[in-house]
Amino acid sequence: MCVRGRWVGGADRAKPGASLGPALPRRPLYWQPGALQLRGKAGRYATRLPRPVVMRLSESDLRFVVETVAPERRDPERVVALLRDKEDLQAPLLEDPRLAERLLNEREVLVRVSPYLLFAVLLRRLRRDLESRAFVLEADAQGRRLPVFAAREAASLLDAPELREYLVEMLCSFVRTHSGTLYWRERGLWRKRRFSDLNLDDLIALCQLVEAPLRPPLYKRAADLALFLAGVYPDYGTLRRPVRRLTSGGRTLPEYEQEGRRFYALAAREPARPWPASVFEAMAERFTLAREVLNTLSEHYLKPLREQCFGGSPN
Repeated sequence: MCVRGRWVGGADRAKPGASLGPALPRRPLYWQPGALQLRGKAGRYATRLPRPVVMRLSESDLRFVVETVAPERRDPERVVALLRDKEDLQAPLLEDPRLAERLLNEREVLVRVSPYLLFAVLLRRLRRDLESRAFVLEADAQGRRLPVFAAREAASLLDAPELREYLVEMLCSFVRTHSGTLYWRERGLWRKRRFSDLNLDDLIALCQLVEAPLRPPLYKRAADLALFLAGVYPDYGTLRRPVRRLTSGGRTLPEYEQEGRRFYALAAREPARPWPASVFEAMAERFTLAREVLNTLSEHYLKPLREQCFGGSPN
C-alpha cells in the first residue's frame, strides 16, 4: 500500500520499478515510532497506532515535584535519584496540593513538565475538590454548563486507580494528533482516503478496512475520541460545528455518548494492552459520569490554563 503523510501501508507486491502512485517516499513514514503494525484485507497494508502512554514521570517532572514538595532539601538531585523508577514512591507525592497550585498559577512551569504530570495532578486535585462540592458540570444542547449532583459518584470513579490512570493516558494521547493519506488496492483499482485520528468517521472507516483481529486498538481510539470531544470540548457536540476534517462533524453529545459506549464495549471484548477488559467495561457503563468529570476538569482547570497562556478562549 502506498502512503503519504504519517500512515504507512503496503500493497500487493509490485515488480521493481513499477509505479505505485505519485511521490512515494523510499522509506515509509509511520504514524508514531514504536507503534503497532496492522495488516488488513484491502490488499496488503499496514498502519501504526500509538501505544499506551508510559505511566512514568520524566526527569524534569521529578525535579519539579521534588522542588515543590520538598523545597527545604539541599540535595534535590539525590532525592530525584531515589525516586527514579519507583512508582510506589512517586504516586503519593502527586497528591500534594502544592503541585496543583504551581501548575495552575505559574505559567512558566508548564514548559517544564510533561502532559502526564499535568493531567495526573489535576485529576487528583479534582478528586479532592469533589469532597467539598456537591455537583459536577455537564454541557446541555445549547452549550450551557449545568450542575449535576453527582460529585460523590464522580469522586468514586477517580478513586479507582486504574480508571484514573486510564483518563490520564487518554488525555495525554490527544496532546499530539496524527493524519495522513492512505492508499490501497481494491478490485484492481487504487483507492485513496485521508484519515485523521481526530475524526470519528475516519476511525470507523478504518475499522471497516482492517480484519477483525486488528480492530481493538481502533475501537479504543474511537471510544477515547468520543469521550475526549464530549468531555473536554463539549461545544463541538452541542453547537454541531461543521468542521468535518478536524472533528467528527455534526454529532451531538448524545450521539458521542452512544458511539463511545459502543466502542468501549467492543474494546472490552479484546482489550488493548495494558488495560484489562474491566477498564473498558467500566468506561462503557460509566461513560456519562466520565464525561461529566472531564467537563468539570475542562471548565475549572483546563480552560483557565488556556486563557492564562493564550489570552482567552478560542472562538
